[in-house]
Amino acid sequence: MKRGTFRKNSNKLLLATLALAVATPVYAIPATYSVAEAATKTTFKDVPKSHWAYESIKQVAEKGLVAGYSDGTYKPSAQVTRAEFATFLSRVFDGNDRTPSKFSDVGASHWANDAIQEGLAVGFIKASDFSNNRFEPNKAMTRGEMSRWLANGLAHANADYGKAIEEMANSSLTLIPIPEFYGGGVNKKDLPYIGVALGTGLLSGYEDFTFKPNGNTTRAEVATILIRFMDIMKNAPSEFTGLNELREVANTGTNILSISNFKKSQNSSGFEAVLGKKHTHLNNTGVATIERAIVVDTTGSKAKGIYKDMFFNEISEPYSLNKNFYRVFYEYTLVPSHDVSLNGIANGADKSYVSSMRVDKSKSENFNIVTPKNVMDNVFKKGEKNQYWAQNGLLNKPGHSLEGRADDGSRFYYSIPE
Repeated sequence: MKRGTFRKNSNKLLLATLALAVATPVYAIPATYSVAEAATKTTFKDVPKSHWAYESIKQVAEKGLVAGYSDGTYKPSAQVTRAEFATFLSRVFDGNDRTPSKFSDVGASHWANDAIQEGLAVGFIKASDFSNNRFEPNKAMTRGEMSRWLANGLAHANADYGKAIEEMANSSLTLIPIPEFYGGGVNKKDLPYIGVALGTGLLSGYEDFTFKPNGNTTRAEVATILIRFMDIMKNAPSEFTGLNELREVANTGTNILSISNFKKSQNSSGFEAVLGKKHTHLNNTGVATIERAIVVDTTGSKAKGIYKDMFFNEISEPYSLNKNFYRVFYEYTLVPSHDVSLNGIANGADKSYVSSMRVDKSKSENFNIVTPKNVMDNVFKKGEKNQYWAQNGLLNKPGHSLEGRADDGSRFYYSIPE
């Protein structure tokens, strides 16, 4: 894969552009292959310096990744199509390998055919992702699709990104911190790719924390994404704490090692040893299992961790900050032996298997997290299976430990070294 300026030879590009102009009506010439590009235009009359993406647009134009229109505009608010995004990414990789396209709607004369063939060769485009052998080049890219292409592109640059995708794709423990994970509106096959995008900071959610996987992306947003993408390609997956958390959860059901000072000793087991295994409460209230244990770092003045926005509310829970405590959000399954409240099951039971603290109401509603509505009413009915989230605290202090045991003797143990 060639690296460097990421810019095509301008003389060849000008000839290709002129040839395309002869064969295609002017209105059909895509912006990505306009004569303006050959002139390496880096500023545009509809992108003033005050525009939020001005610097990113200037950079991608300088690198020859994205160009403007022949009228001197960039059209920053225009949606990006599959053909356009294939072209942009192909210019980032700028390689020589090609895989012939079998798409029925992308012929040899299509302006983006070469870019699509390079995408197939690199692997950021997968033929299996498209139905009826149609690429639909003029269809606007969704954020879910973009996550998929970008994550696959990272996997081409570093195989460990591909391993991260596989880990999240093949695990029932995977938890992606977007409202759509529990609330719907996302293709489950896109979740591991969205995880890579979020975990590396390549893409982020909106102000309401939604990811909007079926939403589209503008040319201004893509300029920013491409700059980030090139930076991220230089780094190994292990350099991103958020991605490490997501991978640890997919593999073990917890992110405790990635986000906290807790460690496992050489001879101890982690949460993965007890997940889904029965634990009979000491007060015989019922039988519980731990399904996941998500840690948010609240030891400082700001919450940290990729799951912080999903579970912790800094506005309503400021008392949890600066207390040298972590917050642990447990996903439990409980089958009570009699009608009981959330407060009632905490009495006398193993502290790791119960909690009387609900998840913040706003987070529960925003992220569609199941958590008891109150602590006093008998919300858990005898014999009924309940799956819910609750939280607890964990002291960040040398020598402090976190442990628990299932009925079959399986045990987890973490501690902060002295």
